Formats: sequence, C-alpha cells, structure tokens
Amino acid sequence: MEKRLLMAMLLSMAVLLLIPFLYQRLEPPPPPAVVETPEEQEVEERRAAPEPPPERVSRETPSSSEPLSPTQGQDRKIQVENDDMVLTWSSTGARLESVHLKRYSNESGEPVELLVQGLSETFPRPMQLRLDDEELDLELATSPFEVTGAAAGRVQAPAQIAFSYRSQGLLVEEEISIPGSGHTLDVRTRVELGGRPASYSVLLGPGIGEADPEGGASTDFWWPSVAYYAAGSMEKYEASDLAEGAHRIETAARWVAVDSKYFTYVVAGPGEIRAARLSAVPLAGLDGSEEDETLLVLGEAEFRGTARYTLFLGPKDQEELVLADPTLGDIIDYGWFDLLVRPLLYCLKLTYAYVGNYGVAIIVLTFLINLALFPLRYKQIVSMKKMAELQPKVRSIQDRYKRMKRTDPRRQQMNAEMMGLYKKHGVNPLGGCLPLVIQMPFLFAFYRMLDSSIELRAAPFMGWIQDLSRHDPYYITPVVMGASMVVQQKMTPAAGDPMQRRMMMLLPVVFTFFFLNLSSGLVVYFLFSNLFAMMLQVLMQRLKPELAPKRKSSPKKTRKK
Repeated sequence: MEKRLLMAMLLSMAVLLLIPFLYQRLEPPPPPAVVETPEEQEVEERRAAPEPPPERVSRETPSSSEPLSPTQGQDRKIQVENDDMVLTWSSTGARLESVHLKRYSNESGEPVELLVQGLSETFPRPMQLRLDDEELDLELATSPFEVTGAAAGRVQAPAQIAFSYRSQGLLVEEEISIPGSGHTLDVRTRVELGGRPASYSVLLGPGIGEADPEGGASTDFWWPSVAYYAAGSMEKYEASDLAEGAHRIETAARWVAVDSKYFTYVVAGPGEIRAARLSAVPLAGLDGSEEDETLLVLGEAEFRGTARYTLFLGPKDQEELVLADPTLGDIIDYGWFDLLVRPLLYCLKLTYAYVGNYGVAIIVLTFLINLALFPLRYKQIVSMKKMAELQPKVRSIQDRYKRMKRTDPRRQQMNAEMMGLYKKHGVNPLGGCLPLVIQMPFLFAFYRMLDSSIELRAAPFMGWIQDLSRHDPYYITPVVMGASMVVQQKMTPAAGDPMQRRMMMLLPVVFTFFFLNLSSGLVVYFLFSNLFAMMLQVLMQRLKPELAPKRKSSPKKTRKK
C-alpha cells in the first residue's frame, strides 16, 4: 500500500506538471491583434513596394546630392532626467552610457543602474549604430556627433534631443523624445550613404545590470538573456546558448530585448525591424588588461534608411510593458504554470490596492484559496476518519499474510482483500493525499510569481521581513511553518500503519529545511495555509464531533495493597 500511495502521488504530480506544458504545445496562444496606425501602414506599404537589390555602398558612390559638410561635434555628456529615470548619453558614437531607475534601489540604497558599467572603450554600447562597412563603423563609433536640444548638458524631461553626424557621403541622424515620466522613449533614426538609404543595426548590450557589492551579478539581474518576438512567438537565448556562434533571424521581428530577472531594455519596431542578430561577446577585464571567460549577451535590431521605433528601459512591470508594445508582456516568463500565475498575480495586486501591504495581501489570498479548497479538505477528513476506523480490520488482514514472503503470489490476495474492504465501506485510500496534491500547483505558482514579479521585489511585510522575494534572514517563519505542520498532523485522524505514520511525521522536517532559503513570501503563504486549514478543521470538528480524532485512553493504575 505504501508503494501504491507513493506511486499515485508521483503520477499525480507528473500529470499536474505536464498539463500546462502540453496545453502550451498543443494550443499555442494566438498572436494578439495589432491595430496599425497610419504611420505603420505607410511603413508596411513602403516595405511591400519593390526596392532595388541591396548593394554595398561606399563613401565614393556618386550622388546627385550636394556634398555634406563635415560634423563639428565635441566629446561631451548629455544627461536627461524625468520622474522615473536619469539617462546619460555620450556624444561620441551617440551611445547610451547610463540608465538610473529612480524608483528602484539596489542593496546600497542607490538607484538601480540598468547598463553594465566599467567596460573598456572597445566594447559597443546600447543605442550605438553599427554599419556593415568596418571602416565606416569604426569611424562612427569613435567620432563625436553634433547635439541639439541639450545645450546645457543636463535637461529636464519632457525633452527632445538630436544627434547628427556627416562625413563626405555618410549621413546619420537620431532624434530621441523623452517623456516627463515613464520608461519608454520614441526614437527616429536616418542613415544614408551617398544619398541612398543604408542598412544599419541598433545595438542592445553588451549585458545588463550592475554587479553586487561583493562582486558578480546582482540578484536583480540574474539569468541575463537576449530575446526577440517574431511570427507570433518569443524566443530567448542565454549566453551559453550563443557561445558557439551568433544566431541570426532573417525574418522581420517585432522587438529585440536584453532581459534579466527583474529588468529589461527593448527596441520595439513593428514593421520596422527587418532582421535581428543575437550573440554573446567575451568580457574583458573591467580595466581592459586581462581576459575573462564570462560572456555578455548582445542584441542587434536591423533597420534600413529612416526608421521609427520605441525604446523601453526599465522594470518588467506587466502594465508598463504592454503600454510600450502589446506583446511585451510575454517577456515575463512564469514557466509551465503561467496560466495559473497571471490570475494569481492579478488577484494579489487587486488585494494589495485595498490593504497596502503585499504580505497581508498574500495572507488574504491564501485564505480565499483555502476557502475554495474547503470541500476537498472536508472529504480528506472524512476519508481519513473512515480509514482510522478500518485499521483494526486492515491489521487483521495483514496479520494473516505477514508470515508469507513478499514474492509469494498469495500476497496479491491480501491486496485484493484490502481493496475489497475499502470498496465495501466507500473509502478511498488516497483521499487523505488529494488536498496536498491539489495544493501543489498553487505552491509552484506562488513560487514562480514571487520569484519573477517585480511587484514583490523589495516589498516589506513586517519587522524583520523587509523583502518578500528573499528568504527570511532569521529563519523564523520556516521553523514556525514546520511546527504548524506537526500540530496539523496531530489534529488529523491517524490513518495507515505505524510505519506510514512515522514517514508522515518526517514531512515537517523535510519541508522546514526545504523552505529555509526560499522566498519569505512563499513561506508566509504555506504557513498561513496550514493555519487556515487548522482553523477550518477545528470548525468542522465542532460542528461534527464524530470527525475529531479519538484520544487514547490511558489505562487506570491500581494501587497495590
């Protein structure tokens, strides 16, 4: 029976894990409907029109246009600040050098830095334009651009700044509109060689985020990857996936992104991005003097001529991402339990809007889940009570066959008699495990939600728990949770043989050690799930005393005369 019970639990877990995976494979979500603006329709018509075959254009290509006057730019920094971020550009190469997110703090209490810092000058930078011609590309990356709209060097948004570069037949223009708030920028670029539209790439990377104070990647930027969205689906690649070579997407992409656990930056240009290239570059030492085996992901969105696109720089907040592009919400990866996580997160945020504390919101949501599972818990108590009452008869059957070897064919008759006994009294031997199996998907969903949702990052609960996405620093809640499991088992009618009961008593110890380093929000969920289950169990036993476990009566001692 113990083997069958264990096998049934494992099969139930396998089914629960495989259902979301199979659903996503067999029924992929349809691509969201996109409402095209007049500008996007114009872009589509221009792309559909026949164009001359691509050819390599050099600066000596004859052109009927007048010669361009060389750029008279200077190397300087341009800083633009709005309500949510501080952006710093370098006029050399018109590259983005820093993005400070004002609403999010790192472990040092300073605004989070979205871009990798301290790289050598040979590394490309985000928003830098790359040309096919290596000589022109190097010239563009190392030459100062002319800057308009930021005469003082520091600008308060809303603002619009423009970079331009001219050198004989090469013309590069870039206009950036920064709103007064938010993390989304509108960009227009134009690149011509010899008076004709030229192909170019907008770079994303290398890498994402800042290092923690002890070195290495900050937990905010774990699992760095480069992603793209094309043909109605998203694909992600980590640096290890690109170690053997770059991956090129020849079809039009909707967006290209460099992604991490909580933050991302994206170039989104529906109908504008003609192709994409994903790669990983080896990280040289921060001072450029030594080699480092670490790989940084790099993305390139390819355009031609004049293009308009959106640049998103910020947190993986569902609402903000969807405002930037309707499909960007897919970049938040909740794994197989995505179908369960998103409704849970919506309910959690809705509850938070009323209570103002995510820890309290988790407790409220836990109560509602336990209330929904109450009928199953009732059946569990009834089933375990019947199992406890049948134990004398079960032991009687086992005693008749206990001298037989396990390989004896007659042992099968024992199992048949026991199953007949359960069937006669309407008892399901697995009924006591059903609520735990049903609760496991919620446990995994809470784990994914707490581990990947920016809303829970640095969300305080009470006292010593100031970040629900991290583990309890003093391990108080995991120990209390283990104790609650012990009390809950004492309140439940004992079923099964002594060996099975001893195995069940080990579960609190296993769960306590398992939860020690998991997020405190997940421990709070499981702890209060146990507490609410005990409250409902006490209520049931008060309404139906026959469901309460019988106390063992101790034999009366007689005094010797």
